[in-house]
Amino acid sequence: MLDQNRIMLQGKQEEVMALPAKGHIVVLGTAGSGKTTMALQRAHLLANIPNGGRVLLVTFNRALVKYMCELNPSRNSKLVVENYHKFARGYLSSRGKIPTRNGILSPEEKVHYIEQAVEALREKYPYVSTFHRSKGFFADEITFIEKFGFADLASYTNAERIGRFSANIKRENRKWVFYAYQKYIELRKESGSAYDWDDLALYVYKYLQEDDSERRYAHIIIDEGQDFSPMMIRSLVESVADGGSFTFFGDVAQQIYGSRLSWRDSGINTDKIWRFDINYRNPGTIIAFAKDIIKSEYWKQDEDMVDSSMQIAEGPKPILVRFSSRSQEISWVVERAASFGETTSVVIICRNRADIHLFMRGLKNKGCNAIEINKDTPGYAYNKTVYLSTFHSAKGLEFDNVIVPFLSEDKFPDPETVANATVEEAYANEIKLIYVAVTRSKFGLYMSYSGILTPLFPKNSDNYVFFEEEDAI
Repeated sequence: MLDQNRIMLQGKQEEVMALPAKGHIVVLGTAGSGKTTMALQRAHLLANIPNGGRVLLVTFNRALVKYMCELNPSRNSKLVVENYHKFARGYLSSRGKIPTRNGILSPEEKVHYIEQAVEALREKYPYVSTFHRSKGFFADEITFIEKFGFADLASYTNAERIGRFSANIKRENRKWVFYAYQKYIELRKESGSAYDWDDLALYVYKYLQEDDSERRYAHIIIDEGQDFSPMMIRSLVESVADGGSFTFFGDVAQQIYGSRLSWRDSGINTDKIWRFDINYRNPGTIIAFAKDIIKSEYWKQDEDMVDSSMQIAEGPKPILVRFSSRSQEISWVVERAASFGETTSVVIICRNRADIHLFMRGLKNKGCNAIEINKDTPGYAYNKTVYLSTFHSAKGLEFDNVIVPFLSEDKFPDPETVANATVEEAYANEIKLIYVAVTRSKFGLYMSYSGILTPLFPKNSDNYVFFEEEDAI
């Protein structure tokens, strides 16, 4: 059974549990509205239907998988909780489609073969300016082709380029990118690799359409569905047994992986959308600040956005502290986190692993054994301790206190992201990282920077308190 002390349904959430165990269901909710709670409860309910079939609960990252497993220790043999790539590898292996030596390129290997493909075509077509664009451009555009499942040049050329303003490529030049994609696939196969991590879903979908055997799962539930690529969703929809159900939980405000395609275009068929606007996690002060982020000129609005309303009492206003140097900022963050970790759960949310390791060293020097949230260490934010996480690994988790350091313009937006995108698109993607971070907090939110504040921060908001370094130490 689920741990009922941790998993409680409230109000309209209970109605989702009563929905039929067949067809397609879409649940959209704001941060803190209990989407993961509902996903777990629905999975548990479906797995306990007498004589019912297997249930798959799938989410985007492995940190959240471990978190879900901790919340659901019952280990029902009919319920499987895993991330998408584990599901995909399992299916391809069952069909004998995974080579004995793995056969999946690493991200670094993928970029290597894309570079080789572009170089070969540059030599063949020296007059084509497209082949002089950056390797980052080609890597991003080929990933776009893979995630959307464009099977031929015509479908790619004529596609609506949702979320691809950054590519800025004329329609007549798209053929050159597609040739690079085809050459990349050729070189990849010659190396003995059948896939990369971004096109596993494309092949899963392809083989499922040829597969007339009985489907393994009667019911499939997606949590954090806004971050799944179109082909991931299509392949999961295709994986449901006849007469079974497919349930999608998501929040477009937290869509931080850039596919930017509505669930409506991914094979989900439903006339009714369940919307949850009550925020059970964040105090009203943090909700107000998060809404100011959404009001930014850099935020791209979406028809599926759900505006949140306050449920729990007011808390302290978020705090922003300006420091004279990066070293002073690091010292303050370490001191604050170590102090909070004695009595609460607190997370330092970082840009990358290098920043995590920087803070980890500082905490160790103070005798604080912090926990890094990654694929091997689950984010059990019920423990009173210090956690370290990237923005992406923090998805779906919650903590008593959240610290977001390094909100300076040299970190936000990320220079590499800007280099491979238009300013408009880079800012639209990066501002969602900040939104995800601030909405992880159940009580306190502490932000800091040195140098110049990122333009993504809602500086004119009345819903935070600003301190200079000398007033915060």
